[in-house]
Amino acid sequence: MSPAATKSSDNTADPSSLRSPLSQWSDLIGKAHLADWFAHAIGAGKLTGSLLFVGPHGVGKRSVAMLLARTLLCETRDPADMQPCGSCPACQQVVAQTHPDLITIGKPNDRAFIPLDLLIGPPDARMSEGFCRDIRLRPSRGKRKVAILRDADFLNEEGANCLLKTLEEPPPGSLVILIGTSEQRQLPTIRSRCRVIRFAPPSGAEAADLLRRGHGVTETSNDKIADAVAMSAGDMTVAARLLTDGQDQWQTAFLNLLSQPNLDPVAIAKAITSRVDDAGKEASKRRDALRDVLSMAIQHFRRQLRQTASQATAATVPAGSNLLLSRVDRCVRAIREVDRSANQSTLIECLAGDLAQGRTGDRGAIGS
Repeated sequence: MSPAATKSSDNTADPSSLRSPLSQWSDLIGKAHLADWFAHAIGAGKLTGSLLFVGPHGVGKRSVAMLLARTLLCETRDPADMQPCGSCPACQQVVAQTHPDLITIGKPNDRAFIPLDLLIGPPDARMSEGFCRDIRLRPSRGKRKVAILRDADFLNEEGANCLLKTLEEPPPGSLVILIGTSEQRQLPTIRSRCRVIRFAPPSGAEAADLLRRGHGVTETSNDKIADAVAMSAGDMTVAARLLTDGQDQWQTAFLNLLSQPNLDPVAIAKAITSRVDDAGKEASKRRDALRDVLSMAIQHFRRQLRQTASQATAATVPAGSNLLLSRVDRCVRAIREVDRSANQSTLIECLAGDLAQGRTGDRGAIGS
């Protein structure tokens, strides 16, 4: 693995997020069809080329990618058995992200897009280092290589173009996995060269089981769990945080602010800032807290929009629907700004003002 690829793991938002809590495919909740599909593809010798995993944040894409890597690189079990041993050096190295035939890169915290250096090496060593070069090297320990590119949503056009040949003609036996949130956020040239694997968020009993078993949630009320899953838009990590102690009181007060006929931007900004400050000084935790708040706001405005639409007739446009749509759009934009490391204080202040006035915020990006 090149120095660039190794270094990227240290700079990404959450390196540990690639360390899968899944020990076996049987641990998958609500995704048995994916295990069946991979088993068939591996058994038929057709799991090669490029895959694009898409689905909401926190739905398990990274965990499945790492479990798949362990399955393919395990040194004691046949991949077709779909039962990586978990104890051989290869399995342990995959979990530790030190396996020489596993390549992982993602967007560093301080960058808006995945840098070209991580894809094709620095300017003085183009194609001598980086993701595209590493995948073309011969396997060091086994018969194949696995390359995982997180944060595919943050490939700019230049970066995506660097990947095209690798995705279209990957080396024999290699597997390239791109991980994003939706097909629409990928350039057409990327989508056309990958097989898309869609991850849907679990619901009902499956969601409750996943939160209790996989995220340590102790909440016993299925209604509260369902509400948290809906509020998080299917992001199980966010849903788990919403169910932690001390969330209910703040959440109720915040949603009450968003329910007022005339939103108070000062009160909204103060409430959001207090929540982010409560997360501590660590940048990643503050970003997570802000994303949680924005997820709550999005789902709240969507609920208001559904209620408004249900009261309208077929011949009329529901009063206030455009305002609510603008507020939803503004919160979605804000999440993208968080992902691009926007200055949080400025973002919160502008967001609160835009929500109060029903602006979408599309007249200028918030700088970092």
